Amino acid sequence: MFNLNDIMQAAQGGQGIANLAQQFGISPEQAQAAVNSLIPALSQGLQSKLGDANGLGSIINAVSQPANQQAFNDPAAAAQSSAAAGANILGSLFGSPHITQQLAQAAAAQTGLRPDILASMLPVMTSMAMGGMFKSMQNQGMGNMLSQLANAAGSTGGMGNILSQVMNPAGAATDATPAGAAAGGMMAMLTNLFGGLFGNNAAGGAAPAALPGGLNPAMVQQGIDALGKMMQPGLQVAADHQANLANIMASMMKPQA
Repeated sequence: MFNLNDIMQAAQGGQGIANLAQQFGISPEQAQAAVNSLIPALSQGLQSKLGDANGLGSIINAVSQPANQQAFNDPAAAAQSSAAAGANILGSLFGSPHITQQLAQAAAAQTGLRPDILASMLPVMTSMAMGGMFKSMQNQGMGNMLSQLANAAGSTGGMGNILSQVMNPAGAATDATPAGAAAGGMMAMLTNLFGGLFGNNAAGGAAPAALPGGLNPAMVQQGIDALGKMMQPGLQVAADHQANLANIMASMMKPQA
């Protein structure tokens, strides 16, 4: 499972889409269309948080949550508790519920399904996706690292605090996306964020900084890279849908009056 589409196709033993159809009273074909239309929105939301410590920390926390792992594996768990878990994640990604409603409206234009169905499906699907990310990390031998990172964050003031140290070892506070991130792509951005920690900065040869909880810096870098790749949609997105999502995301980033 190397992207969001792979994760959704593999969910619940390969029956995740069919189970969503049953849960929301639509056909499997409609459920597949809904997932296809919502994956790009989820992907953009996840990637929008890669440039700041708190946003990345909230994603890692969500991936580490047992409720989301259960939603990926168990249709009963997805039906019972993943809506609340997924809504919490969406709150971290998009802030206002108004943004989620806009994303549902955009997906409705693509699928013909009612926006309220899509708005209800998105948090369940999000919870499943977070659990699938953990499963994929586990399969790559990095499940332990995520658990260690979550444990260390709990004892040192939060995930964002640890990642702030990683992103900005000199200690100056910043929430800005690093310069050149857009031009260099997501992997270049991650290199900018974590290069100083792993001795890949321009000076070269610097010793890796120590992380709380005895975490291995190289393993953390590998884990962040793997998560970044899994945030890719993994499917073709219609140009008009991509444009609508871009407009919604741009409105999310505008400062409030």
